[in-house]
Amino acid sequence: MVGYPFNQIPPEAFINGAAGYGRATLCGSLGVAAACIGMVTDADTQRELVGELFDWYKEFPFPEYQPEGLNLPTTVAESVLCADSVGKFMEVHGVDMAHPERKSRCAGVAAGIAGKITEMLNERLG
Repeated sequence: MVGYPFNQIPPEAFINGAAGYGRATLCGSLGVAAACIGMVTDADTQRELVGELFDWYKEFPFPEYQPEGLNLPTTVAESVLCADSVGKFMEVHGVDMAHPERKSRCAGVAAGIAGKITEMLNERLG
């Protein structure tokens, strides 16, 4: 998804996904991923791929990709909610929302989700 029309989408349109849409609800990276899937697939494919993505997310030990090579502990969310996902990580790691390693963990989650939807879309559309 490089070039027109995708270069017309302002990245700022997705800032509202941070911190589970500011309410610790759906993981913001999942919301953005669902929007990206929706930009390139029909309605039936969207429902299928988004469902598959959400099921994968609930079972995946994040973060696989670890910015800065921090060797952060991995946790399984068992939910698509930001509060559950990041909450488990913070409990295991003993940090709060403001901690830099929590931010790195969420960056790793975003990278993992971006990689996963790339694989899914390449498999389906490629």
